[in-house]
Formats: sequence, C-alpha cells, structure tokens
Amino acid sequence: MAEAETDKTTLLVVDDSRLMRVAARKILRNDFNIIEASDGEDAWQALQQHPEIALVMSDLSMPRLDGLGLLKRIRESDFSKLPVIIVTGAEDDDGSKKTALTAGASDFITKPFESVQLLARAKSQARQKDTQEALQQSEAETQLLREASQVDPLTGLANKRAFISHLEENLAYATRHRTELSLLLIRIEKYKVLYLRRGKAVAETLVKELARILGAGRRREDTVGYIALDTFGILLPSANLPGAKRVLAQIADAINATNVSVDGEPVPFKVSFGLCTPDIRPGIPANEVLALAETALSAPDTPKPGATMAAKRPPNARVETPQHPKKPPATAPEAPCEAVEHAVATPADVQQALHALAHQAQPTRAPDALLRGILPLMDAWNRTHAQRYDTLLKTLREALYPEETPDTATTSARQPTEQVN
Repeated sequence: MAEAETDKTTLLVVDDSRLMRVAARKILRNDFNIIEASDGEDAWQALQQHPEIALVMSDLSMPRLDGLGLLKRIRESDFSKLPVIIVTGAEDDDGSKKTALTAGASDFITKPFESVQLLARAKSQARQKDTQEALQQSEAETQLLREASQVDPLTGLANKRAFISHLEENLAYATRHRTELSLLLIRIEKYKVLYLRRGKAVAETLVKELARILGAGRRREDTVGYIALDTFGILLPSANLPGAKRVLAQIADAINATNVSVDGEPVPFKVSFGLCTPDIRPGIPANEVLALAETALSAPDTPKPGATMAAKRPPNARVETPQHPKKPPATAPEAPCEAVEHAVATPADVQQALHALAHQAQPTRAPDALLRGILPLMDAWNRTHAQRYDTLLKTLREALYPEETPDTATTSARQPTEQVN
C-alpha cells in the first residue's frame, strides 16, 4: 500500500487484478494519494488503518469479499457517508448494477475505463464529499452559535434560552436569600393575524417598538426577554406583588401612550398581561413559574378596559391577570392595583435631588418618594455587608409602606424592595 500524502485526497483502489490497480494508480496519482487493496477484506482493513481515506473505488467481482459485500459493510458502519465508485466488467449484468445502486453505490464506471473518464468520476465524487462536509460543518457551527447566543437579533433583548437561564439563577438566589421575585408576561393579541394581513415588516416594527418600551427604565438586575413570536417576559428579582403591580401599571401606561405606524398607516394592537409572584421554595423549577404566568395570561375572563382581575390561584402562587387595551376610552376606570399608590422617584429624580442638595437647594421631589426610589440601592449595599442592616431597612420599609400586610409586603429584611425604574 502507498504511503499517505497529506496534501491530496486519499483514494482507496480495490481490485484483485494488480494490472488494473497499477493502471488506476497511474491515472489518478497526480491528483490523489492512492492506497491499494486486493479484495474487500483487505480494503476493510485499510479503512480501519487509514481514517484519512475519503473515497473508495472498488471492483465488483473479487474473491473473499466482493465489491457488493464491501459496499454493504461500509454503508452499515461508521464509514456510511464515504462515497464508493463501483467498477464493473463486461461479465456483470444490469441486475448486479441495480443491486449495487440499491446498496448505496455513489457512481459506476465500466472496465476497461478511459483515463479522462476515470479521473473525472473520481474528482466529482471527491468534490461532492468535500461540499457535504463543508455544509455539515457550517450547519454545526451555525447551530453552536445559535445555542450560544443570548440575544434575540430582532429586538436586542434576551432570547428565550437566556431568559430561562436568568430565571433559574434568580430562583436559586431567591431560595438562598429568602427574597421574592415576580415574572410578568406581555403578549400581543392576534399577532399572527397582524403578521398575515399587514406583513412581516409591519409586525416586526411593532415588536421592536414594544421591546423599546419594555426595556426603558428597567433596573439593572431586571431581565427583559423576547421569548416567543408574540410574547415578552420581564423578570423582576426581589419584587413582591405590590411592587410588580406598579411596574405593570407603568408599562401599561407607556404602551397606551404609544402610537405605532408604518409608512403613515397606523398599526392597531392590543396586549395582555400575566403576572406571577410564586411562593419560593427549594428546587422550584423555572418551567413551573412560567406556567403560572401563562395561567394568568390565558385566564378566560376578560376585564374591562383599564381594570385588573385576579385569576384563580394555582397552588403555591399569587397571580394577577390584568389586560390593558391599546387606547382605552377616556371614561375607562383607572387600574386599581393598590388601595394606596405611593410616589416613587425615578433615577433622574434622585440625580436631580443630589444636584440640588449639592447647591444648597431643596429637591423638587418629596423625601419619601426619593427614599423609595433608592431602596434597591440600599438593599444591594446591605447585601454587601452580610445583611447586618436588615432591621434598619425593615423599619424604613414599614415607615414608607405602612399599609402593607405581611402577605403582600416584603416581610423579611433580607428581601430587597420591589421597585421600578
């Protein structure tokens, strides 16, 4: 057998006639690295010893293991994708060729073969194998990139894989530190109908505009994701039910104030909300929390414009299912999320207050609103000091939210505030 040369495609020539092997080698040696075998059994051993073999050219009639037997063995092995050219003689009938084709022969050539024809057939099969391998490698790389990607290309938000990963991490954190979290789903109603009637460009414009609204003003620890064709998710770590309701109300107001149009044509739409604040327990799975939010989102009852309603409570969860239409009538009732609505300063308000104090002026926002705005910062600071200021922060919360009950308030001083923006 010839020694392998790494810069050429390796071809295995199988024939019990030494004369035919020599003839094939002379024709192919300038373009291929040739390995020879005298029958099917020798060829099978060569395949085990030379994994670089990329193409097999085998005579059909040989002693011990013939070409058909070798072909079947190759197709049933780890070499199943290897191209095999069957060389037939005048004594081989059409039935033998049909049987070989059924067994998986890649091509045929008849002895005595012409040099140009033999070289062309060999090159053609080698190119097909190279193309197939390149496509498989490209598909594999594309799949790896898709799996590794954490960002949805249309919206720039977390994709479903990343969103679930964040949910799992935050559930583990909430279990360890006895904090709460909330999950909010936002679904575009009849999105597929819009897609079919108005087209892809219009539908994607709406999705991108909603992505912008949902991502605006979120806390650094929040995760906003585009998790289905018509559905967004917002993960609110450390947010209890009252705080999550306030986030929902702010988002609903922002959506209501939005007009989407494409080429001067308005794009009417409605969205539904599903809110879940699960009872945290060790080992609670992310899929269960998503299912609870879906239950709220898919509740059969339809509230009046601007109103909120509570879905039936699944085990171990508190859920809310408000639905907010695109443009409610001016007479629609306001969403009653809480009996008492507390003013909460935005980061811009806090910055303005610090600037005012630095210049010996009074902030424009009330002190209570400013304190509620920086509660997340104080909670983060407390965690960096091993929770040693739990009692202080609990007292502060009770002063800022005196009406909250133990069921809805942040009952443990380890639970950071639910705040918004």
